[in-house]
Amino acid sequence: MQLLFRSINVVILKKLILNIFDKLLSGTSKRRLEKFIFVFAVTGFLIHLLIIALVQLGYLGVAKDTIGLQSPIDALYTPFSIILFYEVYCLIYYFPKSMTIYIGKQFEIITLITIRDMFDEISNLSLSSDLQMNRNPLFIYSMVTILILFFLIFVFYKQNQKAIRINNNTEGMLIRLPKKKLKYLFAKQVLAIIVGIVFIILVSINIYDWAMNNNSIINFLQNTKPVTKGFFSSFFTLLILSDVMVLLFSFAVTDNFPKVMRNSGFVLSTTLIKLSFNVTGLTSHILVVMAVLFGTLILVLYKRYKTIEVPTD
Repeated sequence: MQLLFRSINVVILKKLILNIFDKLLSGTSKRRLEKFIFVFAVTGFLIHLLIIALVQLGYLGVAKDTIGLQSPIDALYTPFSIILFYEVYCLIYYFPKSMTIYIGKQFEIITLITIRDMFDEISNLSLSSDLQMNRNPLFIYSMVTILILFFLIFVFYKQNQKAIRINNNTEGMLIRLPKKKLKYLFAKQVLAIIVGIVFIILVSINIYDWAMNNNSIINFLQNTKPVTKGFFSSFFTLLILSDVMVLLFSFAVTDNFPKVMRNSGFVLSTTLIKLSFNVTGLTSHILVVMAVLFGTLILVLYKRYKTIEVPTD
């Protein structure tokens, strides 16, 4: 009798988890969020632009050289920050669906962060009468880094076209999977929910800190850059732990050497991205490029490895 009750409780718990997953991470939820993010990003951009105009015209009694309010280009920082948080949602969305797309989303996030930082550097250049690039080498580093990252992400997705097409064409369809893979998928769904909850908690903590310490919109715009940098540093620590968990889960499904190597390489790639938040300047750019390059080469080698014949046990 106790065994029966336990079985019923397990079934109910699984249904509850799957219902939560469908509510938060379904295709319908993603499309709704896309519409909201578009409106929110445009609204945030216009508000930031309006505040900059009022500051520069002297209506708000704030110094014209205040960080984040010096140039109309600074207003680009707000919509990019909002889009970044949407990319985090996409990362969590793809987490149980495809490991490679999930890693690709990590690469997209760090690329968008680099682009956002470049707009900050453009703003500093535009305020200077002397636009000699040798006085602001970070601008050049950012440009080169963005081009390299964009190319590497192209190569990364190009290598995984078959899996991406399968994922796109089977969206929302019921597919029969072996029992082991179903358990693996369910474990990743649970982990995706946990990552999503922690993400919401981190965002809430940052909003609370701002509300308690700097409860004006001016202070918020001034501190957006260091706050979001700290947030993403913490979030990528969480992603490292998630990647390790997926690596451990994968052992229950397969001990295939190339797949283990691929997943292990992805963990190292995420770790390098996390480390890039702890340094600045050229070192940060080098770590980001190394992270994406390493992840891309791991995937290239994984795909090539499957085309050769290896010794059997």
